[in-house]
Amino acid sequence: MMTVMVQDRGAPGSVQGSLAHLVDAIGCEGFGLALAHYLHGLCGADHVAAFRLGRDELREVAACCVQPELTARDRVESYVKLGLWKNDPAMTEAQRCVDGVSPTIIHVDFSDQGYTDLRPRVYPHVRDRILLCGRSAGGAFGLSVLRADPHSPFGDEGIRRLGEAADLLVALLGKHAQLCQGQPDVAHALTDLPDIEACIVARSALPRREAEVCARILYGLSSVGIALDLSVSEETVKTYRKRAYQRLNIGSERELLTWYLACWSRWSAQQFDACLRPAVASVAAASVH
Repeated sequence: MMTVMVQDRGAPGSVQGSLAHLVDAIGCEGFGLALAHYLHGLCGADHVAAFRLGRDELREVAACCVQPELTARDRVESYVKLGLWKNDPAMTEAQRCVDGVSPTIIHVDFSDQGYTDLRPRVYPHVRDRILLCGRSAGGAFGLSVLRADPHSPFGDEGIRRLGEAADLLVALLGKHAQLCQGQPDVAHALTDLPDIEACIVARSALPRREAEVCARILYGLSSVGIALDLSVSEETVKTYRKRAYQRLNIGSERELLTWYLACWSRWSAQQFDACLRPAVASVAAASVH
């Protein structure tokens, strides 16, 4: 007789159980909350915010509080959209360290002069902050882990446990970002005409004029509007559209949109990765000098 011992997945409130739920949530809307609960059990975190790092851009991967209703969405969005992260000393250090062999843990010192203006705007009720950064197959990531007032700062044991889980956390962030990347942000994909055109040119063999016409169709211009914008006749626009549809093997604007969104999700990810490498090289060179 053979006895098989089945490992318990872990109680819902345990670190092991929270990790299982975090893995289950990869690629799903509940990933941020699952990440917050896992890090709360691991090191006592109250808030978490994860970002994908680029040279001139920061993309939010997930952000949540252990108590979701207390998530400071306005501060997270200001940090990203207003470019406040560019003045964050810890994020500058993360850019320098992110291509290291192993993930790096940066324990933030809020007494640094760089936080004089930033802290009241982004971290008004934060007692302590750790920024973990590293690279996975999905890109470069930063994970901001926060302890809120009136709690005490992170303890040595919590920081040690966070360090032991660093490789796993970076890998999970990479996988979550990759899965979410395949779900294009339609609003962003269709609101920047130069980007629409650049994507079509990069992802197809269409001649320039046909690509320009397709880009303006996706942008929402009518045939008359496209003709005025390109200084050609409306009949010429119709000819370019017909030729482009034949090359792409499509027959309608709906099919053009479907084709474009599939191209855009891959193209935008490649553009972001292309921006990251020179940034890391320049930061590394600056640190040498």
